[in-house]
Formats: sequence, C-alpha cells, structure tokens
Amino acid sequence: MLAIQVAELRFATEEGVLVFDRLSFGVPRDGFVWLVGPAGSGKTLILRILLGEVRPHGGQILLLGRNILRVSAKKFQELRRKVGYMPEELRVLPRHTVLGNLQFKLRALGVTGEVATEAIERALDLAQLRGREREYPENLSSFELKCLDLALALCPECSVLLVDDPLRNLTPEAQDAFLSVLIRTNQAGVTILGTSREVAPLRRAGFSPSGGTQAIVYLREGVSG
Repeated sequence: MLAIQVAELRFATEEGVLVFDRLSFGVPRDGFVWLVGPAGSGKTLILRILLGEVRPHGGQILLLGRNILRVSAKKFQELRRKVGYMPEELRVLPRHTVLGNLQFKLRALGVTGEVATEAIERALDLAQLRGREREYPENLSSFELKCLDLALALCPECSVLLVDDPLRNLTPEAQDAFLSVLIRTNQAGVTILGTSREVAPLRRAGFSPSGGTQAIVYLREGVSG
C-alpha cells in the first residue's frame, strides 16, 4: 500500500511554463523515497502541493489513502496533522534550548501534558538529541541543528515526513550521519519523502533508482513526466 501516490500530475507556472506533465510516482507505507534533480526541477513544488500550499492543474494525489484535491478543508487539516515538514531553511528559535524549541511548537499546536511529553521523548530519541536537551542552538553543530529541525518536524507525531534538501551545505561526513538519522526514523515507522540536488550521498546509503522501499526518483530541469 502507498502512503503517497502521485498520478498524472500536471503543473504550469503563471507564465505558462510546463513544469510537470503526467508525472507519476509512489512512496510505499514505511518507505523512503528521494526526489533528485537540479534547481528548477520542481522538487520543492511537489512538497508544497502535498502540503496543500499549491494546487496542481491536473492529476491525482493520494496521501494516506485520501485524495487531497477532493477532500474538504476540514478533512485536509486533519490529514495535515499527520504530515511532518522539514523545510530547507532552519526554523530553530535561537533563544530557546533544544527542549524549549520542542515545547514551544507543541504549545502552539495546543498539545500539552502527557501527550506532549511522549512526543518530545520520541522526537529526541529519533533525532539522536538525547543528552542535548538543555543546549542552545548556538552551541550545536550544523549536524545537530539539522537534527533539531528534524525533531521539530516529528512533533507531535507524524505518519509521513517531508524533508526539503536536508543534505545541502553539510559536509560529506555530516550528510552520511544525517542520512543515518533519517533512515532510523524511517525504520521506526515514519514514511519519508525527501528532496536532494545530490545523488552521491544517497547512493552511499543504499538508495537506488530501481524502486522498492528505498528509492530515487529523478526529476530534470524543464518538464518532468
């Protein structure tokens, strides 16, 4: 069963430039798929479509079995709470500790008490930040900052995680380390769809364009279909 199914997706810019023409791919439940391509190939656009921020001009998109282009706004918001999102730019609050960042987000969502505590514990474990709860962002490495951003995306508890170009500006060693964290998160039962401009670190981690639960989907600059 697929957690994400994109079928015959079509999208054109306001200027009439066609970006996607009948693009189709799927992400299995508990799968981990990367969209790889250069700037301008539409990687982030696909994530924004899945998040309901942009509406395509054709095709069908199923997210956790629901057609996001046809569900009501209320039903979509319920579905959206099951989707974590890690944008390319860090969302970390510099004046809050690791723990404070997570608590701030959960309070903003109205999540408190035991549910919040359990969500934080799970996020800290999956993002490998146990023991760093009291640290401020300025004392974290670039790798640890990425892990904190991941922990924020995982709260309160998502079934699907969207990550936008998380390997950019990391050293090869940090790329490999962060990929290991993401793989562990996936193995814990979170379906992941990520984007990347680089394929080498993904290949090193065992991802392949041949399909399966750990796969690479190539997008090209211009029209992808």
